[in-house]
Amino acid sequence: MASSRGQISERVRRALYAVSRGVCYEPECVERVIVLKNGQPVFVGQIAHIVAAVESGPRGTEQVDDREGFDNLLVLCGRHHRLIDDEHTSEFYSVATLRQWKLDHEAEFDEAARAELNRLPDLADVLPELLTDLFRDTTAELNAAVDQLEIAGHLAHETALLLHTALQASGPVGPALGEGVPSIKQSFEDVYDAVGGASFLGAAITEAYPIGPGFVQHLRGGSCGHPAVICALRNRQPVIITGDLWNAISRVSDGHTNGADGVGLPIGPKGPYIGPNMMQIATAGGAWSDGTMVRGMANGDWRWIPNLAFDQHAAVDTEIAIGSVPRLDCRLRLVAHMPGVEAEPRLTAGGRRRLAAAFAERAMVEPIAALAADRIDVPGELRWRQTNDLQGRNDSLGASYECVIYDSGELPAIRGRAQYLMPQLMAPGITSVVDLELDFDGCQPEAGQPNTPVLKRLSLNEIVDFLTAAWHIAFDVLPLALDEDISLPNPGGRPRVSLHLISEHPPNTGPKRTFRLGDLVDLSPFGTTQKTRLSQLDIAVIGRGSLPQEDVRDLVRTALRRMAEDAGFDRADLVTWA
Repeated sequence: MASSRGQISERVRRALYAVSRGVCYEPECVERVIVLKNGQPVFVGQIAHIVAAVESGPRGTEQVDDREGFDNLLVLCGRHHRLIDDEHTSEFYSVATLRQWKLDHEAEFDEAARAELNRLPDLADVLPELLTDLFRDTTAELNAAVDQLEIAGHLAHETALLLHTALQASGPVGPALGEGVPSIKQSFEDVYDAVGGASFLGAAITEAYPIGPGFVQHLRGGSCGHPAVICALRNRQPVIITGDLWNAISRVSDGHTNGADGVGLPIGPKGPYIGPNMMQIATAGGAWSDGTMVRGMANGDWRWIPNLAFDQHAAVDTEIAIGSVPRLDCRLRLVAHMPGVEAEPRLTAGGRRRLAAAFAERAMVEPIAALAADRIDVPGELRWRQTNDLQGRNDSLGASYECVIYDSGELPAIRGRAQYLMPQLMAPGITSVVDLELDFDGCQPEAGQPNTPVLKRLSLNEIVDFLTAAWHIAFDVLPLALDEDISLPNPGGRPRVSLHLISEHPPNTGPKRTFRLGDLVDLSPFGTTQKTRLSQLDIAVIGRGSLPQEDVRDLVRTALRRMAEDAGFDRADLVTWA
C-alpha cells in the first residue's frame, strides 16, 4: 500500500480522511463505511459508479469524461449500492441525484484535491485501502498525542482513557481552527465562537489554507444543518457561509480563472454568519472585481453577477471587424466581449444551422425596417444573409451576416451587420459586433448640402431601440452558433459591452460632404456642449450580459446619458424618454 499512498499529496490525504470518517453518501444513511475490528479499521462500504463502468450498466448511456475517475465514484453502504443499481429501483436514482449526493458529502473538498484524485490510476480498486490506511495512520497519531499529554502531566489517566475510547469509537478529531495559517488563528476562533461554536458548526475537517484573495477552512456542520466554511479576505474579519454557497463559488469559471480567484470571497452584510436563507451576498477581492452571489428563486442555484460599471475608454472597439466594406455616413455600433467559454471554442455546422434559422425569422429585420420607416421604402424580401468572403468570415472561427436596403442607384442606404468572432480572432474572449450604418443621401429624396445637418436625423429613441435589439443579437442570437455544451454552467468573468455613435466622415477628413455627429443624430435633448467638432460618442458597460429587454433598454438609456455627460452636454441628466 505504500506505493499507492506515495502517489497522493497531503491535501488529498486530508480530503480522503474526511471521507473515511464519514458515512454512506446517501444523505439519510447512518451506516459507516469504515468500522473498527480488534482495533483495526476495516472498509465495509462499496465503491459505486454514478455512470456505470460500461454502457450496458445502470445509467451507462450518460456522458462522463472518465468512468473510473473520482468524480464518477461514490462510497456507499452495500444496501444503497444495490438500490441505485437494481433494475427495479435504479430509475429513482438519476445521474443528477447521485452527483448531488456526492457534492453535498464532499463539500469540504477543494478543486485542487479533486483534480489530483481524478488523475490517480485504478482509483476504484485502490480507494478502499487508501481510506483505511489514512484512517489508521491519523488515529494512531492522535492516540500517540493523547499518550504524550498524559506523560507530560497535562491529562489525568482517566481523561486519557476516555479520549482513547472516543477515538476508537468514532475516529480522530479534526484539525484546530486556523491550523495551517497561524496568522488567522485568533480571528477564526473568534468568529467560530460568536456564531455558535462546535455545537452549531461542528469541528474543522480541513486545515485553513490560502485561496484567491484570502483564507478558508471547512467545518463539518452541527445543529446548523449543513457543512460550513470559514472564509476571510486578507485584513478583513472572517465570515461563515454554507458549504452550498462555497461549492457554488468554486464552480464559477470563465474558462481561464476559477472560483474564489475570480469571484473573491463573501463579505458579511450585517453579521459573521451567512446562513442557508440568504438569497444574495456580496463578494470582493477577486480578479473579476466585486460582485454578488445571487440564489435563483425557482431552482435555488447560485449565480455570480459582477457589479455594474462604466468605462469612458471604449474607442478601442471602434475599428473592430470593419474590413474593406465602404463606410456610409453614420454608424451605430455595439461590441460585446464575452467571457465564460471553453479555452478553444469553435463554430460548428450544427451551430451555423441554428444561427441561420434564427436570422431567418421575420422579427430579426424589424430593427432595420423601423429605422428605414419614413426614410426609404422597405423591400418586402428584406432579410439577413451571410456575407461573402471579402466582407466577413463564415467558418469555424467566425460568423458574419448583413441586412441591406439599397437606394435607387443600387447602393447601400441602410446596412445592418452582425459578426461573431472566436478568440483566435479577437482575443481573449468571444466577440459579438452589431452595426447599423446609414447613408443619408440614399435615405432622402434629394442630396443634402455640404456641411449641413441631414433632413431627418436619428432620434435618441431610435438609437435606444436599435441598441436594445443589438444587445439581444449579441448575447442571445449570435451565440447559437456554438454547440450548447460549450458555455460553462456557471460562467464568471465580466462581460464588456461598448456602445458607439459615430460620424464616419467627420470634418477635415477629406470627403466633399462631412458631418459632425450632431448633423446626423439629434443630440439636442442632451443640451449643449463646447465640443464643436464632436464626431463620436462612446462608452463601455462592464458587468452585464444577457438580460430581459426592458432591463437592456434602461441600461442603454443610462449609458447614452453618461456618454453625453462625458462629452460635456449640460442637460444630459434631464433628458426624458418617450
